[in-house]
Amino acid sequence: MLLADTYLDRIDFLRYLPQTDCTECRTKTCQEFVQDLKQGRKKPQDCPHLSENLYYPFQVALDADNLLPKFPCLTAPRPGPTGLVEINTPDDDSPILISGNNIHTQDVITSILGTTRSPFFLLFADTKGDTVDMAIIYKTLTAEQIRKDIQASGVLDSTSRQDIIIPGLAEALGDELKQSTGWKVIVGPICAAELPLFLADRWFAPGT
Repeated sequence: MLLADTYLDRIDFLRYLPQTDCTECRTKTCQEFVQDLKQGRKKPQDCPHLSENLYYPFQVALDADNLLPKFPCLTAPRPGPTGLVEINTPDDDSPILISGNNIHTQDVITSILGTTRSPFFLLFADTKGDTVDMAIIYKTLTAEQIRKDIQASGVLDSTSRQDIIIPGLAEALGDELKQSTGWKVIVGPICAAELPLFLADRWFAPGT
């Protein structure tokens, strides 16, 4: 069975390292350290300059292949529910994450969010059941659709934050969305499994 691409190879681990190539971890470069992390030869704690709040997010991202559900390449849209989902009782300061309403995409996102006790607003925009990559190609995910779904959800009445985080694959929609709404639009990672690193300052392990 040919599996759908969850873009694990697009996780930019190097971005979250100090990139000093200091060799204190006993590797020649930070890039080599990343390869050792992926092969299990090193742990995030082996980098003496890595912030402790990144230890757990690194572990989640490195284990994502075991964590994420596997599903076949799709030949047709698979729509799931649209609208707002509140994760871990979000409050006035909780980030607003945007994704599409493909049922498998929803499984991937909720699997990742299940690794933290931190609160989030998660909005599933109506992409007619397309995954985010296909939704960009077929234009079922647009700046206007995101705007409509956010306003319909009422999420902006629940938080003082006027910023949203869109998937990295939807980066091209960012400027139009900013111009049409005045919101701060943050482009997130391409792979959902990079979210723990991207949001490391608030990605806390359950039970801690």
